[in-house]
Amino acid sequence: MSTAEEANDARRAAIADVQRLLQHPDDLKKLPALRQEYLMRQQGNKAALSSAVAAQIEATRGGVEMLNTALAAIQALRSDFATIEALCTESASLIQSHDKIQLLSAVHGNLHSTLKDVENIVALPREAAAAQQLLDGEAPLLQVYQRLLVLEGTSIKAQAALESGTQVNLKEAKNLNSYFQRVRAALVKFEERLWSVVRAFLPLSRGNPGQLIDALQVIELQDAVDSALVAAGQVGHPLRKAWRRRCIGQLGMSVQERFAPLLARCSRLVMAGENTDAQVSAILADADAFLAQARRGGSECSERSRLPDVYEYVQVCFPPSYSVFEVVSAEYCTHLASMLDFIGLCAEQLANEDILRVVGWVGGAGDALCALGLPPGRASFPDAPGSGLGLLVEKYTDYSEPPKVTAEGRVWTPGPVDFFRILNEQLGVAAGVDDGPLLAATARAAMEAMASYQASQRAAVASGRLGLDLLCAAVNNNMRCYDESLQFAERLQKSLERRRRGQLDIESACRGFLGLAQEAVGMLMGLVFSDPGFVGLLLQLGCSTAWLAGTCTGSMLATLEDYLVDFSAMIQPALLPRVAEGMLEETVAHYSGAVLAGLTLAGDDEVAALRRDHGRILEFFGRHVKPAKAAAACQLIEELTEFLGADSLDGFVLSYGSIVSLAPGITPTLLGGLLAARVAAGTEFSKADAKEVLEECREVYASRQPQRPGAGPTGSSTTLRGSPVKAAGAREAALHAAVAAVRRRAADQAD
Repeated sequence: MSTAEEANDARRAAIADVQRLLQHPDDLKKLPALRQEYLMRQQGNKAALSSAVAAQIEATRGGVEMLNTALAAIQALRSDFATIEALCTESASLIQSHDKIQLLSAVHGNLHSTLKDVENIVALPREAAAAQQLLDGEAPLLQVYQRLLVLEGTSIKAQAALESGTQVNLKEAKNLNSYFQRVRAALVKFEERLWSVVRAFLPLSRGNPGQLIDALQVIELQDAVDSALVAAGQVGHPLRKAWRRRCIGQLGMSVQERFAPLLARCSRLVMAGENTDAQVSAILADADAFLAQARRGGSECSERSRLPDVYEYVQVCFPPSYSVFEVVSAEYCTHLASMLDFIGLCAEQLANEDILRVVGWVGGAGDALCALGLPPGRASFPDAPGSGLGLLVEKYTDYSEPPKVTAEGRVWTPGPVDFFRILNEQLGVAAGVDDGPLLAATARAAMEAMASYQASQRAAVASGRLGLDLLCAAVNNNMRCYDESLQFAERLQKSLERRRRGQLDIESACRGFLGLAQEAVGMLMGLVFSDPGFVGLLLQLGCSTAWLAGTCTGSMLATLEDYLVDFSAMIQPALLPRVAEGMLEETVAHYSGAVLAGLTLAGDDEVAALRRDHGRILEFFGRHVKPAKAAAACQLIEELTEFLGADSLDGFVLSYGSIVSLAPGITPTLLGGLLAARVAAGTEFSKADAKEVLEECREVYASRQPQRPGAGPTGSSTTLRGSPVKAAGAREAALHAAVAAVRRRAADQAD
């Protein structure tokens, strides 16, 4: 469409609009307002058109500028391509000379390195003098180390160059050896200074920790150099020095120097002879100061060597990877163990009081080490046989010396008196300071001491090496310990603050002494019934005319009466009933075993002898124990008698049922000997009858087994303790086997 046509169309549209607006004569009144509206719309259209035209012009200008910039970039790129092409053309001519260029580069690098080495060699005397001056002054270790590290590297290279024949352009190259020696001397002097600082770790940690930290930084830097050399495969390089490992060794040397006066005093203790006990207190005071358990009496050296200072001051100066507290505490424990070994060598010259003081110190030292964070396994000292502590315990529990005898005839040893006197002294000191944590810790240490004491006593009692008087002394000692421990527990409960009462199981430790006394009684019974003369009487039971006549049993009871008289004089009255009970149980066990193992005939005379002996044993022990208890213990002999005198199958079965209830270890196999003796007596009881009875007994025995799961030979209060008697023949061996079977009744009845 042309412009003229567009104009005509616009004119027609405008005429149509005017006609639409002026359809009535009244519309002429609106003409000024319409004209005003038209003018406003015209102005608005002009403004919008002008703005659009201006924006279009600005966009066009920007596009032109961008085109110009792109053109310039393209021209520069073309120029760069031309330059690259020219350079490639130039380089193409150098490819044939690449090897020569590489060689020239290597020569240049070597020349630069050689010149640098020559400069360092020339500067070697000056640097050596400067390093020596730093060492003579108070320069920080780290600064001196950095200079010496460079100097040492230069010296090593120079020496390698001279040894390889490299020509150094120095007129006085031969004089370099003197400078090498000066460098080595400076290094030796530096190491001496470094290790002197490390060995003084305890005072420096409190007075000048910065100096100690500088020394450790030097060691850490050297450790980094060592690691780099190892990573490079140069394990044997002279610059690798392993100073970290040497640092740990220097710590051990420092601790050894600090313990030297204490160990020297201990060595003099060995040479002191009988006066050793006067020095033990002073030695333990020094040892206390090392652990900061006490301050009084310790030497000045130990006062400056307290292990808590290592925990509080030294540990923070060292890197955590050194585990310095564990290292130093292990050294302390080693030297304290050496101290105990020295004291142990003098055990024979020490009084029990001093031995207990040392043992008490060991417990307190363990508590002090545990309080510093050491686990219990590392906070203890060797107590194996042969160690110092072991020698002391062995001497204290040694019963080789004869016991003391009171005016009443009671035998005892002074160990318990000294033991509880020491415990009560420690309790009194702690109670005077505190009724809370300190007193509770003291009580725990006392309980550990009681447990250790009981263990040593138990080993001595169970060794089988103690005679009659020493076993009686062991009974009395442990009864006295039981009484003393109850008093100690009562005093402790009164001294402890209310909220801590009942937290410590001190009663169990007290009962341990009572159990030990009972074990000693059992050993006494073993000693009595393993006497060869007594065993000889037992072997005559059931198979001799002396037994049938009653003289054998009478001799046996007379022997027991003599022992009871001795025991009543030697043992405290409180345990005499238990001694009599133990003797009763052993008598029934051995008599029954002798019948089971040795009866050859079971006629009317033998059954009558058994009834007679049952009555005599019951009467004898009825004077020493309660009659009801004596009757219950002798019931087994009565049932064996009834079994042998039975006249019917039901009688045999009923008697065996009672026997197996009292002594489950008596099996039908053991009864076979009794039935054979009944047949051999020539009565109307035949082998067929014996076989039938035995079968019925097997059924009874089998029916009782499910009621006692896991039953077997177990220890009991009637178990024979002490050294067993070697069987002189088959009959004696059978006797011991039968007695062991009879003894099972006590444990099974308890089940």
